[in-house]
Amino acid sequence: MVIHVFMKHASISFATIAFLLLNIPVLAQSTYNINSSANWSSSLPSPCSACTINIGSGVTLTVDQTAVCQNCTFNGGAVSITSHTFNMQSSGGQSTSFSGTNLVASGTAKVNLNAPVSLTNAIFTFYNTSSLTTANSLSLTSSTIYLEDNTTMTSNGNFLTAIRLLDASRIVIGSGSLTSSASFTDNGPLLMVYDNSSVAVANQNNVYYNSSDYLYQQNASASIFTARIYSSSGLNLNCGGGYAHACSSPSLYGPATVASGVTSGAVLPIVLDGLTAELNANHTISLRWNTQMEMNFSHFTIQRSADGANWEDIGTVQAKGNSSVRVDYDYTDEQPLTGTNYYRLALVNLDDTYTYSDVKVLQEARITKVSFYPNPARDFVNVSIGGEKAGQVRVLLTSIGGQLMQEKTAAAGNGQVVSFPIRDLSAGMYVLSVVHADGTLESSPVMIAH
Repeated sequence: MVIHVFMKHASISFATIAFLLLNIPVLAQSTYNINSSANWSSSLPSPCSACTINIGSGVTLTVDQTAVCQNCTFNGGAVSITSHTFNMQSSGGQSTSFSGTNLVASGTAKVNLNAPVSLTNAIFTFYNTSSLTTANSLSLTSSTIYLEDNTTMTSNGNFLTAIRLLDASRIVIGSGSLTSSASFTDNGPLLMVYDNSSVAVANQNNVYYNSSDYLYQQNASASIFTARIYSSSGLNLNCGGGYAHACSSPSLYGPATVASGVTSGAVLPIVLDGLTAELNANHTISLRWNTQMEMNFSHFTIQRSADGANWEDIGTVQAKGNSSVRVDYDYTDEQPLTGTNYYRLALVNLDDTYTYSDVKVLQEARITKVSFYPNPARDFVNVSIGGEKAGQVRVLLTSIGGQLMQEKTAAAGNGQVVSFPIRDLSAGMYVLSVVHADGTLESSPVMIAH
């Protein structure tokens, strides 16, 4: 149902909407130049007040503690957060901005926007069970928020804490994986969609919930009188008989797109399922996946990253193209990086449009042929101990805070594998360590995801 603003929604005044279009300048007083990858704790104060943070190309700033940024400006680079909390706060109504920055949150990371925040040519990606919560206005210009795996975005407030999507910006809920239950819940802020922007819901296990109406205007610079308000009652799609979830308006399940009205239809060229990454005994890494459906689809580009933010293409797999049955695919990385390897697929359509799969992470440590796998782990985590150093070794599994969870001893030697059962441990980040007889230590973070 389409409702003209002036006639049916007098409570949303044009003065109020005009107020939402104002940009409040950020007054930065301290400048930090991050020219090589670094941790927040060693590079920036917390709270960081009125800070301009310039991050070099290919450089990652890792939030390794609970961090607070007040009236900050981020330029370029990447910000990585794993199982920590990142709070953005405001003083005097000033905003925090991200320009050309890729933010990657994983594990149980929490990103809290308690200030007006603007994204320009930026990408925010959330994996595992990480979350994004907004309690103030959020503006995206040529930017995208990806909600992968079982992540959540929750926006609280009212019309004055609006979410504005400008210049082909998107909020993408789910990657197409059937196991993803990512969601976006709007508890009051006015969603304002402009310039071919949209909210995309990948499949029937992903959901967009909006308890209020939303505004659509094709051209943000046009007269406000051309704007329209769409009723949230139109969100009741892809639910009920034959679907995974019962209908509960205003919950919108995918595949669907929210723009100039709500349309039910595929937002991805394929339905992807079963993406896995496995470390082999010869130190190669095998990726396997399948599709349940393909429509006018071209190929997969395999991408790898050392930090989850900066990606390189390492291979291509041609797709079947059009199919309504399961098709299996695989790819082997013959020369993975030493250390952490992040993998994802770019799903490329025949018209060159594309989206990304969820991300898989594996740790490959080869300093003394000690390998930790799989990562993330679910039932067991394994440590393979090579033979370059003789003698007895201690293998430790500790919490991220240093608490010893399990310990085993083993003789160093080719083919020796130590396994830890982890079903009874809580999901989150842990550390695996191998202590050699000569006192040297090798450690690796491991994510336990049940």
